Amino acid sequence: MTRAVVFNVVQLGEFPATRSKARDGRNRLEDILAGKTGVDLTIDFTGVTAMTISFADEFLGKFLTSLDATSQELTLKVTGLNTENAEAVTICLERREAQVAVLDSDGILKLDGAPPLPETFDTAVELGEFKANDLAQRLNISPQNANNRLKRLAAVGALRKTRTIGASRGGKEFSYATVTARVPDTDGLSMEVPLTHS
Repeated sequence: MTRAVVFNVVQLGEFPATRSKARDGRNRLEDILAGKTGVDLTIDFTGVTAMTISFADEFLGKFLTSLDATSQELTLKVTGLNTENAEAVTICLERREAQVAVLDSDGILKLDGAPPLPETFDTAVELGEFKANDLAQRLNISPQNANNRLKRLAAVGALRKTRTIGASRGGKEFSYATVTARVPDTDGLSMEVPLTHS
């Protein structure tokens, strides 16, 4: 069982600009996640008219670079970005050499970040739930290369990695599922709801 957590960035203001405001928001988010595992996290920028690159870097960039989504069994997506804010996030990711799954206004999931991970993520979204060999065959790459890419995608929360029971040949085998494209409805500034994967 997993739980959904939605963090609404607008609680920090419609025009968040300072690093101190970003640190406050990042600390709030980290407090919400403290001690939790199995979380589907959505960082929602809906209602944020404009933000500075320094705010995006201090809030999202530093959060992403400190994140170990695999050990926390956490998936992460960003949503609600207007054109200007999407540009600030992209610049922040480039500077930090980070990646994040972004749900756009059309409901399409994309990975914002350096290649070849966005192309790998697109294929993972097409597959839905899969194993490393499925991805390797689809991309015509070696299983080791597929495992390396999947490890990086799981580490940034773009995939959920689950150990498969009864793995063949006695080794460890994992299945993967991409972050969901669904965002729970929220009335408040942040919320948590139980969520089960089908």
